Amino acid sequence: MSRPPRAQRMGGYATGMSDQLDVQQVLDHCMLHIKGAGEAMADDMRDAAMKLGTAAMMLASANNMLHRRAAEQTQAGGPDAVQRPPA
Repeated sequence: MSRPPRAQRMGGYATGMSDQLDVQQVLDHCMLHIKGAGEAMADDMRDAAMKLGTAAMMLASANNMLHRRAAEQTQAGGPDAVQRPPA
């Protein structure tokens, strides 16, 4: 007498997956989804890194501009010039 497939022995939990071809197809399908998700995540991370890099460059540029403007106003003695007490 032959033994029933494992899926049937497990109470039908994996019904329809007792065939090696079915199992392979499900595994292939899962691997495609995992690979696609990994590629999407890598693209999202690349985009996020580019946006962060752009923001950092803009911040550095604004910081540089503010320092230059403050130095110019200090040298010109403008209304916003930093007042230093006499030494």
